[in-house]
Amino acid sequence: MSTGQIREMLHEYINQADERFIQLVYGMMQADKSKEYLLTEAEQEELEKRKYHHKNGKSKSYSWEEVKQRLQG
Repeated sequence: MSTGQIREMLHEYINQADERFIQLVYGMMQADKSKEYLLTEAEQEELEKRKYHHKNGKSKSYSWEEVKQRLQG
C-alpha cells in the first residue's frame, strides 16, 4: 500500500473517530514535533564549542572537494 493510500485511509478514519482517539493522535503528533529539534544539554554545549572554535579559526575546515576525496578513499 502506498503512503498516499495510507494517508487517505487515515484521513477518512480520523474524520469519523471519537474525541479520545483524536486527542491521542494529536498528543503523538505534538510529542513527535517537539523532540525533532531538541538537543541534550551536552549536545548543545558541544555545538557551541564547535561554533566558537570555527569562528575563531581554531578548527580545521575542508572544502567540498576535499570531503568528497576523503569519502572516496
